[in-house]
Amino acid sequence: FADRLVALPEDDRVPALRELVTGQVAAVLGHTGASLDPTRTFQELGFDSLTAVELRNRLDAASGLRLPATLVFDYPTIDAVTEHLRGELLGSAAFTAPALAGIDKLESLLAGIEDDEGRRSVTVRLQSLLLKWTASEAADGDVADRLSASSADEIFAFIDNDLGVQ
Repeated sequence: FADRLVALPEDDRVPALRELVTGQVAAVLGHTGASLDPTRTFQELGFDSLTAVELRNRLDAASGLRLPATLVFDYPTIDAVTEHLRGELLGSAAFTAPALAGIDKLESLLAGIEDDEGRRSVTVRLQSLLLKWTASEAADGDVADRLSASSADEIFAFIDNDLGVQ
């Protein structure tokens, strides 16, 4: 579900999540989704502990997440659950797989660069990217020092070995 959500235009993501939550709430209560006010509490909508667990189970199955049994008590409205799911599904973890896929593609492209000038240009860009990426993690300058003193081959080895790109 997270992959489909990430693929949507940004403005369509929260409405898609709200539709998912509203649809599952409606199914649990035997209502139509259109009749549900997303700002009313689940208690006002008629939820009890059994329907709360049923909703959690449905949302687990639909989203692929492992949500707490106390979901409707921790997030007491459709809007609150929607926002919680947004954070869980669209947090940084949702972007890890596409980022790694992009790095794999980059690695394939880099393998085709054979001329020295091309390798130097790419090396400069990669060094810049790595310095930005590691700036918060390498306050002591260890990675930056290693990169600034590295040759192109050492930079590529760093990407392969230290970043886990194979």
